[in-house]
Amino acid sequence: MARGQEENVALLGKTTQSSIYDGSYPEWALDESLSTWTHTNSETNPWWRVDLLKIYSVNRVTITNRLTSYSRINGAVIRIGNFLDIYSNTICGVISTLGAGATATFSCGGMEGRYMVVNIPGDQQILSIVEAGVYGYLAGNRAIGGATIQSSTSVDWFAERAVDGNRGLQQLYTGCSSTLNETDPWWRLDLHDVYRVSKVVVTNRKDCCAEQINGAEIHIGNSLENNGINNPICAVIPAIPAGESYNYSCDGLDGRYVIIHVPGDRKILALCEVEVYGYLAENLAVSGAAIQSSTSADWFAEKAIDRGLQQLYTGCSSTLNETDPWWRLDLQDVYRVNKVVVSNRKDCCAEQINGAEIRIGNSLENNGTNNPICAVIPAIPAGESYSYSCDGLDGRYMIIHIPGDMKILTLCEVKVYGEGIHQ
Repeated sequence: MARGQEENVALLGKTTQSSIYDGSYPEWALDESLSTWTHTNSETNPWWRVDLLKIYSVNRVTITNRLTSYSRINGAVIRIGNFLDIYSNTICGVISTLGAGATATFSCGGMEGRYMVVNIPGDQQILSIVEAGVYGYLAGNRAIGGATIQSSTSVDWFAERAVDGNRGLQQLYTGCSSTLNETDPWWRLDLHDVYRVSKVVVTNRKDCCAEQINGAEIHIGNSLENNGINNPICAVIPAIPAGESYNYSCDGLDGRYVIIHVPGDRKILALCEVEVYGYLAENLAVSGAAIQSSTSADWFAEKAIDRGLQQLYTGCSSTLNETDPWWRLDLQDVYRVNKVVVSNRKDCCAEQINGAEIRIGNSLENNGTNNPICAVIPAIPAGESYSYSCDGLDGRYMIIHIPGDMKILTLCEVKVYGEGIHQ
């Protein structure tokens, strides 16, 4: 999901519910039909859940009620979070009542979570939903997939345990990193690319010794000098209560490395989860909005700018087999584009990209395919990424287009590099 392109991300998810009454399956709340609905049995605390498959920053949730038996949504609680335990997630809104056939919108204010859950607390309750919508954008914990190292390791408290994504999902004291007792202990994360970091979230241990985190410094930057400790400081951690997660704003500091360091003698640095949120500092595509001429199954246009967080064959965009298929990225502003990087699919059909044209410009005429050509792609081997120089072409739109009949355009990642220009 591209930042700035708000779509119903629930449609990409997987649904479950506490029980199923008379074939009223949980996925019927996402079938975009007003004539079907989910329905649980009469039970204690019935619930319906959609797994968004990734962590999203959720702006709003919509719920549509049925025309008949419409009281079966009354009292429902909407929650957003990362926990399979319903009540550990944060409440976004409460549906006291909702009219027959009505749709209500609940603002979640950017709550982050993989799951959206609707539940009705109490005995002998029935939960029924016609349609549910979740609108937001990928939150993007950049720490997942990064490479970690620390100054020393206590027993089996390895550095990578701080980025295993287990905040709240395991016992914290068995899923943490820890150094030995030493002078100036440090922990470092290599993000593999330069990111503009908006915030870092640190989770402290809960079994004991919560005070060990006191005075830790968070550094962001591109230098490995002095083990990265010489990089600019994002924040200093005065204290974090046992088992709690605290957020630290980094105000868009750029860097490939995130370092947490406790200065002083006889110090131990233990981290139970470190999360890093932000966007690639140079890739303009991540903040754009994508669209394509048609969509094959769930190969949506925005999957080509999801920063490669999925396997290529499940995280690609694809059109149908058609005449002159195209994919277009709106960069939201005019940029001087230096290069475009295109990643091809690796499961099959690598030749489908052959002959594709990359165009840059400000026109939407003919779906943008009349803009100047940056490059023509002769071929890209399966699963490979090739770069194309655009020599500073100016434009708001970047279009990839294959001319001809019976063509399919599949893109597994598109990156755009350049600089803003004043108009």
